Amino acid sequence: MSPQLEEFNRAKPKVDFLIALLTMNVVSGPPKDRFILQFLTLSNRILIIFVFIHLINTKFELNFNTLITFLSFGVIVGYVFRSFVGFFKRNEYQKLLLNFKNLFGELEEDEELEQILKKHLMDSLRIFKFFKKWGTVLFIVGAILCGIYFRLNEEYGLMYELPFIASDNVLWKEFLYILQGFFYINLAITTISLDVGIVFLGLQVIAQLNILKEYMRMVNEKTKIEPKFLKKIIKMHCSVIENVNLLSEIISETSILQLFLTFVALCIGMTFLFKYATGIGNYLIIVCGASLGLPICILGEFIRLKTENLSDTLYLTNWYELSLKDQKTFLIILGMAQREYGLKAAGMYDVNFYTFVQIAKVAFSYCAVLYSLSQ
Repeated sequence: MSPQLEEFNRAKPKVDFLIALLTMNVVSGPPKDRFILQFLTLSNRILIIFVFIHLINTKFELNFNTLITFLSFGVIVGYVFRSFVGFFKRNEYQKLLLNFKNLFGELEEDEELEQILKKHLMDSLRIFKFFKKWGTVLFIVGAILCGIYFRLNEEYGLMYELPFIASDNVLWKEFLYILQGFFYINLAITTISLDVGIVFLGLQVIAQLNILKEYMRMVNEKTKIEPKFLKKIIKMHCSVIENVNLLSEIISETSILQLFLTFVALCIGMTFLFKYATGIGNYLIIVCGASLGLPICILGEFIRLKTENLSDTLYLTNWYELSLKDQKTFLIILGMAQREYGLKAAGMYDVNFYTFVQIAKVAFSYCAVLYSLSQ
């Protein structure tokens, strides 16, 4: 067994938990994971009901409480939608995981190629662990700080409502704020966990692209030693295209909603930023709003850049030194590398950093126009 496969097997329980959350699989897996998944699912389902009741019973006014409540409702709906879509795409998730497991299990007879495989695959797991650990910590800390800030700021208040229960008792009011913080911590954990699951899949695609790029750089050297080396590159390239397309299909519908919620959150934050430039709550909304769509856009940007660099890497090799037969195979690989592929939202819109910047610019322009008209 390869060292990278051993490391993959050690990380797999965490990955399985994230995939189970993404696919709403709460009936299989270790008992501890099932309990956590069922608890998070129940907590968020209860919260969406309480937030919806608050929206119904509150007279609409353009204030912090109303807009943040709308945003919270959108985030919870986004979680429900992503889980619902993931439920019907379990086969795609499992197929992609199996492809990555096979990649980690590959053994190269050539020591140099084996080192390339090991380096990039191990690096992808290290980045995943770092992102999972600190991403979760930051979201939990952010949820706690938001809960404290909302408690101390009377303009924010409560963003949910318990049905059939009302009391003027001071302790009861404090309990409601504590419960709100508890709900939002659970929502923060769920939201970041969904993103971490997708990031893990994206990191493996990027690692595979890095491996393919390194292989391409060694075409001249390795074809002299291993006549079938070009066929190995074609096989890996086909696997990369398959995995990119699978990941794109998995996030196709949910990425549209993430980008829309990002736009709404940025609009809300910037609207109040024009009016209350010193309010820390506005900046919290903007940061939280950006976090809804930024991870998937950065992931898409890296995949786009890596795929675009493949054709340049190939062309810069001394392909003219290859035999006539190998040159024909080389042209096939070059034609594959020149194809444009990457992550797509709804199969039409590119998911990359440029898309995120455009959303931010539109949100800023829209808020600036509204602010100018209101003066």
